[in-house]
Amino acid sequence: TSSSTPTTSSTTLPIMTSTTTSTTSCEPEVCAWSEWFDVDFPSSGPNQGDFETYQHIRAAGKRVCRQPKQIECQAEDYPDVPIQQVGQVVQCDVHFGLVCKNEDQTGKFKMCLNYRIRVLCCTPNYNCSTPIPFSTTSTTIPSSSFVRPSTSTPYIPTTTSPTSTEITTTSSSTPTTSSTTLPIMTSTTTSTTSC
Repeated sequence: TSSSTPTTSSTTLPIMTSTTTSTTSCEPEVCAWSEWFDVDFPSSGPNQGDFETYQHIRAAGKRVCRQPKQIECQAEDYPDVPIQQVGQVVQCDVHFGLVCKNEDQTGKFKMCLNYRIRVLCCTPNYNCSTPIPFSTTSTTIPSSSFVRPSTSTPYIPTTTSPTSTEITTTSSSTPTTSSTTLPIMTSTTTSTTSC
């Protein structure tokens, strides 16, 4: 019989963990300007004027949100002139709309101009009311053990947990065992995106 010393080699490949964390942030509200509303036309008389209030707008069958965030008011004949520079006493208030009273006007013609308003309405963004962080983790643990005798015996691949293997041949030789363990590698990636 020939003398051979079998060699057992055990290799554990690294545990590779990849973690990706993503946080989606977005606005808690979605806001948009309404159409321009002009549902009242000024009429003459001291108790008259132009009343573009939310109450009048709704009474005319138009829809106005319950709690507008902002309001824009303008004189219909002077859309490019800021309301403060038109020269009339006008209340433009986000809580109720626009009120122009003839009795408050000064000058030769004590009558309100025709005004229009629009409001900024916001609704909760249900798709993204609370940003929710999420993470994805994938772990790969490859492990293989190969037994290779030092003679011409064919090699036998196996896929198992790392162990020591002893091979006995007809000669009385002592097996040699070697073991290698590689480190655990972890990578983390964090990204933030907006909706």
